[in-house]
Amino acid sequence: MRVRFWGVRGSIPTPPTSDQIKNKIKKFAQRVIEENISDQHKIDALIDTLPPVETGLIGGNTSCVEVRADNKIIILDMGSGLKNLGNYIMKHDQNTNGLEIHIFLSHTHWDHILGFPFFAPAFFPNNKIFFYGGHPNIKERLETQQDFRFFPVALHHMKAKKEFIQLEHRSSMEIGNVTVKNYPLYHPGGSFGYRVECEGKSLVYATDSEYKDLSEGNTKKHLEFFKNADLLIFDAQYTFEEAIHKEDWGHSSALVGIDFSIQANVKRMALFHHEPERDDFEVNEILQKSINYKKINYPDANLKIFLATEGLEIRL
Repeated sequence: MRVRFWGVRGSIPTPPTSDQIKNKIKKFAQRVIEENISDQHKIDALIDTLPPVETGLIGGNTSCVEVRADNKIIILDMGSGLKNLGNYIMKHDQNTNGLEIHIFLSHTHWDHILGFPFFAPAFFPNNKIFFYGGHPNIKERLETQQDFRFFPVALHHMKAKKEFIQLEHRSSMEIGNVTVKNYPLYHPGGSFGYRVECEGKSLVYATDSEYKDLSEGNTKKHLEFFKNADLLIFDAQYTFEEAIHKEDWGHSSALVGIDFSIQANVKRMALFHHEPERDDFEVNEILQKSINYKKINYPDANLKIFLATEGLEIRL
């Protein structure tokens, strides 16, 4: 199973500002001066070893994750990152016979669907796109998004064949040798997490969720859904303090995800749906605090915690 991140921000696409880029340049220049590096090859080598937060970008596109398993194209959410994924598919996968593409929607808030009008494979007549979600009337919701009052190209002008499938809550389905399970999450208007399993590997996608009810019974249900996942993609938009003050806004913190991951024996946890008001260095501070939290509270645990960043690819 191959997982690739195409959009990792929450709420609204967030391109970097000039000041943010200047700040990165200043920090890198300071590092070069401190390490007394003057050789260009050594500078290039240093750049290659540093994380995106220092020499690249965490990413400003909203939620979109690509999963390749059993030669299937599976997409989790259609945020603005879907545009670049569509361009990639057109360049590397598209053929005259057409493709089957399976899109699972956590929910239909703007930041999770606004990429679809720009999804190039949807204009190819021989392609077939399956839309899955726990909400009713997904087709009507997308038609409304592309009503002429809001967008110049109507949904029916995108000539790929489309099938809309409403999932029964907590159900399981098969796409070839891939199993996809869904689980309702707490979020305004409702949201759904997905567990993707294939050949003994498992990915859990649990964005846009608030964990208000931490009673034993409710927590047990979450832990069963996360259990033994090789990778958990978790909504970490808020700090723990923000999550307390923003009750019912529908998002969570990394610390809650860590507690769940330890109890559920998750192997890797990706912090996802980054707060748009934070620059890359501020998002990275949340990662460092999360790692410290895990070291202090679960020093013997093997859980790996990292930031979801655009372009990051993971093989499970």
